[in-house]
Amino acid sequence: MKNKLLILAYMGIGKTELECRYNNVIDLDFQDYKYIYDESIRNLPLEQRKGNTSLRTENTQYPNNFINAIITELKSDKIVVSPFIEHVFKAIDSQVLKDTRIILVFPQSNNFDEYVNRFKRRGNSEEFILRRKKEFASLIELFNNASNDKYEKIIIEPKQFLSEALIEYGVNLKER
Repeated sequence: MKNKLLILAYMGIGKTELECRYNNVIDLDFQDYKYIYDESIRNLPLEQRKGNTSLRTENTQYPNNFINAIITELKSDKIVVSPFIEHVFKAIDSQVLKDTRIILVFPQSNNFDEYVNRFKRRGNSEEFILRRKKEFASLIELFNNASNDKYEKIIIEPKQFLSEALIEYGVNLKER
């Protein structure tokens, strides 16, 4: 039986809120593992740093540093949530994560405008939003083609957030 849980969920779906509301969840974003940020933006909140491509450099330790952080958190009995984005998915897909259930969570394919509004409300840059728009169709394809033998899948309804979908799905979230 798989007793660890990794959730890869689309951006703006409620991963950070999930971590704030439940003590058995950690929102592990790849950004601080993949990039080294310029001193001028290093102290900004993550959502404001996203999209500042000219003020960051690639970290040569990625994705190994990120996978190791995920494994460490899974060992501490936390539910790990991370973005469902191509390079994160491919890094996870190439790993053998023993005793780990992996759930992919994605919005309905015709619901991108709702996420644009969510991105704007949380302070993401226009550059970030444009990148999300360009990759949305390919992420739908990646989600749909992910092996049903290896991954469980949840499609988020309009106006639904991750916590609601996970509770409906039967994931055991522990209130703070």
